[in-house]
Amino acid sequence: MHKTIVLCRFMELLFDDPQGAHRAAELGEALLAARSLRLTEIATRMKGSMAAAYKRIPRFLRRADPRPALRRLFWEAAEFGMGDGTEVERPHAKQTAYGGTLQDGKTKGFWILALAVPYRGRGIPVGVGFFRHPSQLGSPSAEVLR
Repeated sequence: MHKTIVLCRFMELLFDDPQGAHRAAELGEALLAARSLRLTEIATRMKGSMAAAYKRIPRFLRRADPRPALRRLFWEAAEFGMGDGTEVERPHAKQTAYGGTLQDGKTKGFWILALAVPYRGRGIPVGVGFFRHPSQLGSPSAEVLR
């Protein structure tokens, strides 16, 4: 028997607005199914037409800021925190403001720093940061969601 979390019920614990929780669950399920950060791939996994889903994602993120929801998962009693810096390649994104150069010195892309606390053998995400190069971590140019 597989243990699963009903994502909608979980999101209701994080978001105050029931409609926002429903949208967050839909987005979360699509994100997990797409296994990608690309909006087009996420939108194809959402209900309805791809064009409508593509527009729903930024509308939801403007209306329901996910940062307070992530902060609700922070567990102050945790003995330690975890961070994972991951390179995200965007080789064709030549004119994007967020793009930088990855460690190989040639490939375009950016870094994501995911922050988590341990809970029952899993990492519960509590924050995320985006930056162009690891040397920017802690600098004013790093866009860290606090």
